[in-house]
Amino acid sequence: MTSFNWNNIFLNNYGTPTIELVEGEGVVVKDSQGNIYLDFLSGIAVNALGHAHPAVIDVVSKQIRKLSHTSNFYANEPAIILAEKLIAISNLDAKVFFCNSGAEANEAAIKLSRRTGKRNLIAANNSFHGRTMGSLSITGQLTKQKPFKPLLSDVSFIDINSKSGVRKIKKKTAAVFLESIQGEGGVTPCTNDFLKAV
Repeated sequence: MTSFNWNNIFLNNYGTPTIELVEGEGVVVKDSQGNIYLDFLSGIAVNALGHAHPAVIDVVSKQIRKLSHTSNFYANEPAIILAEKLIAISNLDAKVFFCNSGAEANEAAIKLSRRTGKRNLIAANNSFHGRTMGSLSITGQLTKQKPFKPLLSDVSFIDINSKSGVRKIKKKTAAVFLESIQGEGGVTPCTNDFLKAV
């Protein structure tokens, strides 16, 4: 580990790291001692593009030489192209909202669901949707929620793949939040029948 004292400069939300990663290529990462590891976390599962992929480096380098980041007050071609592709892939009459994280996406979804005039949210037991207040409210893990209560009050939790869970979804439900494969819940997939019923 480098000379800094982790606990003096960072909040201890995940504990003190014992490994300092310094570089990676593909699915392999190297620590400051030269040890090699397979990266099974992929940036906590949201950046599963591998490390130092030549195509990613090329496209990011080209874009950042032209325009790095802009507010959503302005249009830019890469965002328009990606939004159109996402809509085409989804095969839905939809609109796109870009944000920076899963927690932020869930916060936006909670707000959008309230536009319906409904307030009741349903999420799954053992789920993980983020650590912000709204996303924590729909995270089905009491140990993560307890230190931050009170959270949003209009949230019910169901077991995935259960018929009784599907029956809890009513006309007054504003939104249902599910991971098609629960990660922190034990890498547990939802069945196709359950997802169709939801």
